Amino acid sequence: MLLVILYTLAATYLAIYGIHVLLLVIQYWRHRRDPLRTINLVDRPCVTVQLPLYNEPSVVERIIDAAANLDWPHDRLQIQVLDDSTDRTTSLARARVELQRACGVDIDLIQRHERSGFKAGALANGLKSAKSEFVAIFDADFIPAPDFLQRMLPHFVDDSIGFVQARWDHLPTTSPFARGLAIGVDGHFVIEQAARNRSGLPMIFNGSAGIWRKACIEASGGWAGDTLCEDMDLSLRAAMQGWQCVFVPDITVLQEEPEHIAHIKSQHGRWAKGGAQCLKKLSLPLLRSNLSPAQKLGGLMYLSGYAAHLMMLVVIVLWLPLALQPDLFKQMPLAFLGFGGLGLPSEYLVSQFALHGKGGFRKLLFLPFLMAVGFGLAFNNGLNVLEGLINRSGEFKRTPKRGAGKATVSSDSRQTWQAIFEIGLSFYTLVTAALMWRAGEAILTGVLLIYSIGFALAGWGTLQLGLPRWIGLRSNLPQTQEQD
Repeated sequence: MLLVILYTLAATYLAIYGIHVLLLVIQYWRHRRDPLRTINLVDRPCVTVQLPLYNEPSVVERIIDAAANLDWPHDRLQIQVLDDSTDRTTSLARARVELQRACGVDIDLIQRHERSGFKAGALANGLKSAKSEFVAIFDADFIPAPDFLQRMLPHFVDDSIGFVQARWDHLPTTSPFARGLAIGVDGHFVIEQAARNRSGLPMIFNGSAGIWRKACIEASGGWAGDTLCEDMDLSLRAAMQGWQCVFVPDITVLQEEPEHIAHIKSQHGRWAKGGAQCLKKLSLPLLRSNLSPAQKLGGLMYLSGYAAHLMMLVVIVLWLPLALQPDLFKQMPLAFLGFGGLGLPSEYLVSQFALHGKGGFRKLLFLPFLMAVGFGLAFNNGLNVLEGLINRSGEFKRTPKRGAGKATVSSDSRQTWQAIFEIGLSFYTLVTAALMWRAGEAILTGVLLIYSIGFALAGWGTLQLGLPRWIGLRSNLPQTQEQD
């Protein structure tokens, strides 16, 4: 009976989450042609551009040059290179800063003695000397176009707008994993961000490719380093203070998608843990706020998004003991769970056709890679959700960048034992799939096979067990232990 209760609770959450995504797709469709308000900039305001860096030598020069090339009057543009690096990134950044300063750019290299608060701490430290009304933020792997500020700032139509977020676009890659991840990123921005913003639900700043009003940051309590998702934390605190935001899907900024499975796990694990920390920190303040019931519910769904991976893991683990009890298995709400499973595929389908028209068919060929990675991350992300909920702070581990070459592959003891466990889960789900096939559950068999493949990719890819290079799981670069 306990198994039935646990399974039903986990399956119900997954179904609710899937229905929530379906509702966002519907909201996107309703509002897809809503015009965005803009104003004419009679006087160009002062803008501070912040570039937080940590050990990113392959991309540091590129992002500094891109920021310096922004088409904005030099006397109204301040650039802060917020460098917490412990490697050669600092020397590269210093040389580039001096070069751009010699060209008349107002640019400074700002360093700290200790990396307290990680990225949030660096942003807060830079804000102390920011001279501008507006603050634009770009992570190191982003490449803003020269007209970024010209196109974004007109969306601050009144003093209630706290931040404006652009859409992330993707640098070319040959990795099918990165192309699959791009589908997920497109779905998040094109559907979820647009639907939430246009329907008045809380929307988060995505950490990069956006502009904040400095007064909004300060009035909302500033950047806080007590979670690994400082962007989600500040965004929701600003929403609870009554600040508005704008998502502009037609303004895009190129950025890198991670190609190696270990880097994908690190990035999404950080987001999962940070999201859980924000859920623990902000749930009660959100419920007590003056937001509407719909906004509170939307905010809670946002905060609990990565909990879906934990629930997926519960469902996967329980399928085997339930399959061994056929009478009990027949009591499971499989149809309800299946209905919720339509949410994310609908999001991906609609977003790709919205962006590429008939060309969306070609993009969707990489959807199986996204599914395999997404399913394979269930253990990694579920574990990080648990750690976030029990208040394990963790480190802000940067995602290695390719720049002009390939990102290096890092490993540690935790990744090794976790990878071994994921390989075990791959065999576990394979056995479950065989039992489901014998029971005549063809659809569940297919789902479990995808899980099995995903766990195998997650585990073997991390251990570098010689999978084919065309899958994108191997690196011909030496193994390096990352500082972060």
